[in-house]
Amino acid sequence: MTKIDALIVSHGQPSSPDPAEAALADYVAKVQAHVPNLWLGSATLAKTGSLEAQLEHMAPDAVVYPLFMSDGWFVRSFLTKRLGDAPYKVMQPFGMDPALPELAAKGLRAEGLTKDAPLLLVAHGSGSGRPAPQRAAEDFAAALTTALGNAQIAISFLEQSPTIPEVAQDLPRDILCLPFFAMEGDHVRQDVHEELEKCAFTGRVLPVMSQLPGVDGMVANAIAAELADARQTASA
Repeated sequence: MTKIDALIVSHGQPSSPDPAEAALADYVAKVQAHVPNLWLGSATLAKTGSLEAQLEHMAPDAVVYPLFMSDGWFVRSFLTKRLGDAPYKVMQPFGMDPALPELAAKGLRAEGLTKDAPLLLVAHGSGSGRPAPQRAAEDFAAALTTALGNAQIAISFLEQSPTIPEVAQDLPRDILCLPFFAMEGDHVRQDVHEELEKCAFTGRVLPVMSQLPGVDGMVANAIAAELADARQTASA
């Protein structure tokens, strides 16, 4: 069996793990198309045994790519614990890739956003007060603001203040909403829309970050660059 060069890991859906596992596999297939010389695997943390099964098939110098928006508890603690003694480097999370804001700006312009129109950015946040999710959203918003020529971006959260209704009630109801989420789970399909309905939002909710044009290529480039650097160092 071909050894896995990079394992792409996402949170998944604890209440229904199989569809999220399949959705991640489909996404990784898109990333795989950009790096035919590498072999990519996928696993969600929510599906019992999925991560451990993939670890058995990884190359000795393989890496783990967290399809998460921040380097918060799930990446720093939970994923690390699940990896145990496995000697695989955990890469910078997806949402913190410095190339992401520019790609998002390009996608937003294609959707008709101008620098004079406000954008509602919806992020998960942390109900327990952990700072990493908020910091990642704010850093992304700051970089996106610059990429869009100082556009107005309003940040709101599902699990902390300022909430979606708190922010959206002061904005035009027909604007674009960008979900700062890696994959389209129940948080986006249900929770975000329910919160928007509370303030009679009539705008468009755009695809999650991983589904924006060019982002699968960004993930592939990050993995390829990480492996190339690691293998060059090892051979030096």
